Amino acid sequence: MGSTPRGISASRGAAVLGVSEFQTPLSVWQGIMEEREPGWNEKHGYTLPEPPDNAAIRFGTAFESAVVELAERAQRAKIIHRERFFACNDFGGFAPVISLNEGERENCITCHVDGIYNLPLMSDPVRLHEGKTTSAFSFREKWGEPGTDKIPQAYQVQVQHQMLCTGAEEAIVSVLIWPRMPDECEKDGIRVIQQKNGEWDMGNNGVGKSVSEVADNLAFFGFFHQYPCKANPEAQRRMVEAYREFWEKHVLAGAPPEPKNYDDLKRLLPAPKHTVVVPPDMERKFAEHRDIGKEKNNGAERQDALRLEILSWGMKQTGTEDDESLEAMIFRNEGGQKLGAFSKDKNGRLVFRVS
Repeated sequence: MGSTPRGISASRGAAVLGVSEFQTPLSVWQGIMEEREPGWNEKHGYTLPEPPDNAAIRFGTAFESAVVELAERAQRAKIIHRERFFACNDFGGFAPVISLNEGERENCITCHVDGIYNLPLMSDPVRLHEGKTTSAFSFREKWGEPGTDKIPQAYQVQVQHQMLCTGAEEAIVSVLIWPRMPDECEKDGIRVIQQKNGEWDMGNNGVGKSVSEVADNLAFFGFFHQYPCKANPEAQRRMVEAYREFWEKHVLAGAPPEPKNYDDLKRLLPAPKHTVVVPPDMERKFAEHRDIGKEKNNGAERQDALRLEILSWGMKQTGTEDDESLEAMIFRNEGGQKLGAFSKDKNGRLVFRVS
């Protein structure tokens, strides 16, 4: 959970395949390009994504070891090799390669495993441990019956990716469930606090219990479950094909994937400029965006889609510079009328406005 990803890691695989809620192909690509050449994004005029930081991440990090303890008791086996690094040799093979020094060479497909069950017999198949935390709401919406392999799609990609890199035949996903959303807990003063000795406590306004004790109580009341997932060679083969295409088309070529949202676009255009002449079909999109803004109904989602389409198009055009477009991207129709602009506001934030 706390390891730095490298190459197409298990945490990035779902984004490359387009099934992640938390990352886009562009954000993964930017991270990989920066790993290969520090300063690459700045050199090419891109801004890096902000490191994720929210209540769910803080709670998940704090309870990582507690979930390991619950998983060990449930399976009656110790979990070893926590945060062990693995890498596939290349896109063409499935043989796992253990790299003890992550910096010794470039690895395209990699993973850090949460741990490996130390099973009693050498003949036992390799079984991975993957620990998760989630809220009761998300659990009801996204997880299936405990004991099955019905887990969120992004996590299924993650464990198949890990089994690909390690050669494991099975991964057990263990999930600890919060009755409430972590951000709601923090608003009420219930937080996780790391002590000087590295241990984590959880309590209200600093007075509370160890996370292990809290996890034990949650498990006692039925808020801990396990999901065994078998290796799927066909799914892994298709993943490798998609990874290979991403690596060759975007990483080796240095070409960004298509932006998937407004935040993606802002990172690709941190310093907009030029005046762009807009053809009639794009002008109609400006009109639709403007009209939605005047309505009282819920048009925000459609406006986001229009912004993405307009700015993705504008980014690919060759514009002209004038006094107004030295530090902004200006859009005008073929008659010279200003339709909108993409520029920084007085607080330095990038904003798209329709005239």
